[in-house]
Amino acid sequence: MSFLEGYVIGFGMIIFIGPVFFLLLNSSFQYGSRAGVAVALGIIVSDIVCVTLCYYGLSSFITVESNQFWIGIIGSIIVFVLGINYLVKKAKITTEVSIHTRRLHTFFIKGFSVNFFNPFVFVVWIGVFNYGQHKFPDTRFLIVFLSSVLLGILTTDLLKVFLSKKVKKFISVNRLTMFFRITGVVLIVFSIRLLYLVW
Repeated sequence: MSFLEGYVIGFGMIIFIGPVFFLLLNSSFQYGSRAGVAVALGIIVSDIVCVTLCYYGLSSFITVESNQFWIGIIGSIIVFVLGINYLVKKAKITTEVSIHTRRLHTFFIKGFSVNFFNPFVFVVWIGVFNYGQHKFPDTRFLIVFLSSVLLGILTTDLLKVFLSKKVKKFISVNRLTMFFRITGVVLIVFSIRLLYLVW
């Protein structure tokens, strides 16, 4: 029961549209599914770090206002730089063969950093962890619950990569350029909003 409930919660997070959503789609559109999977793995590893911090009682450190401020500052800078990058970069549609292992590390780091330095991600995980702790006081069931939430999130991210691969054949360079510009604006707006909220 704890597995099913956790998986449904994790899968339900597909409705959240934040900077990592656009990063995931853009990486998949431009560089293929391998790049998208690398971003997805970066996202899920950062989520695992968040869960681990909550599990070992470090959520109290995260909820301190001054710590949230600096996490928010770093996150807003990262998202803002990514937004500028998408505004000025030229669109090109390449095959997955051109993606080298070294380049995949970059996509992994982008997915990890954009997700990890978003204070809202910590807020969500603190809420999920507290819910699981009250619903499943037994440590074994709590671990199963949290693991299934992570599995649900990974499933949604991989689905986004898979679906982006399916629609990639309908994407032209002009359309991809337009999508880049929209993504850039959304990321910049999100970074400014994040900076405003933590200020």
